[in-house]
Amino acid sequence: MFKTFDKLFSIIDKVFEYCSFLLLGGMTLLITIQVVCRYVLHAPLGWSEELARFGFIWMTFFAGYLGARRAQHISVELVQNLFPTGVKKVMKCVSMLISTGFFLMVVYYLILQWNKLATQKSSALQIPMSWVYFGMLLGSLFIGLSYLYEAAKVWKADSICEAEEREVSAE
Repeated sequence: MFKTFDKLFSIIDKVFEYCSFLLLGGMTLLITIQVVCRYVLHAPLGWSEELARFGFIWMTFFAGYLGARRAQHISVELVQNLFPTGVKKVMKCVSMLISTGFFLMVVYYLILQWNKLATQKSSALQIPMSWVYFGMLLGSLFIGLSYLYEAAKVWKADSICEAEEREVSAE
């Protein structure tokens, strides 16, 4: 079962990596164009800064997903390491489930606010703010699913070391 989900998450990871790459490149290009237009041509563009900011929001949540998948988010394991393996396993699962709950709650409240976001327009581009927050919704959803999946892998593993070995072999 884990192999199937590992393959699925591997595909999703590639999509998020590619999108993050495109967003970072696009933001760099937009900001460069803005600087040239403002300081060389003395004709600043009103929309480029806003579009770069929206791209940054999307990239933050896409990269957040990639960080969650690679277990690269900051964690304090000092207290966890004081306990025996069984307790460590439970603590790690509880931590991941709390993170899952948080990100799925973000998704839930975004969906509740979706109608308001769809009617509110951005100032320069005049696009619905729901487009801006859609990146937050996607990123939060996949971060939550990623933490849930990792919690299941840790719970199913005989030890935390085995779960960490699975993570490394999946990459």
